[in-house]
Amino acid sequence: MKQQILAVDDEPHMLQLLERMVRDKTSFEVTATSNSLGVPELLDRREFDLIITDLRMPGLDGLDILRLVKARNRIEEVVVITAFSSVESATAVIEAGALDYIAKPFKKEQLLLAIDKGMQCVALKRELRRIRELFVPEPFDRALRAIRAEYVRALAHRVGPDVGEIARRSGLSIEIVADALREE
Repeated sequence: MKQQILAVDDEPHMLQLLERMVRDKTSFEVTATSNSLGVPELLDRREFDLIITDLRMPGLDGLDILRLVKARNRIEEVVVITAFSSVESATAVIEAGALDYIAKPFKKEQLLLAIDKGMQCVALKRELRRIRELFVPEPFDRALRAIRAEYVRALAHRVGPDVGEIARRSGLSIEIVADALREE
C-alpha cells in the first residue's frame, strides 16, 4: 500500500501546489482538504503517514490539528507550514511534537526533505508497533511461536526461500521452519 499524505491548507493555490509537488516528486498518495474542521472525521475514517498543515487557518489551525494527532496517539507525523513564522510559533509547534516547521515561501527541496524524514519516522513507528505485537500473545508458548515465525521470515528475507538453508542457519528443524513460513 502506498504511503499516504494529508495536506490541509485554506489557500486553494497552496493546496494545489502541495498536491502537485507530492504527486510529481514522490511516490506517495495525497489527500488534500481546505476544510480544517473536517480533519477529525478524516482521521476517524483512515490512517495517514504524514500530515502537512498550514499553521493559520479558520476553524482548526495547524497547532490544533497537531495536538489532535498527539492526543489521539496517532501514528502520523505532522509538518507545519506558515506564512507567518515567528520564534514563538516555531517553539510552540515543535514543543507540541511537530516533525518540522517550514516558513513560506519554501523551497520544494525543503518540503521534500521533511516528507522523506516523516515517512522514515512513520515506517519505524510501524515496525516498532509490529514488533511490540509479537510480545502480546499469552501464554508464553504463543508469544514464542510468533517470535520464532518472525525470526524465520526475517532470515528467509536475507537468505532466500530455501527451507533447508534456513533450517541449517537457524538451528531449527525443517518442520518448524516450514510451519513458520506457512504462518505468513
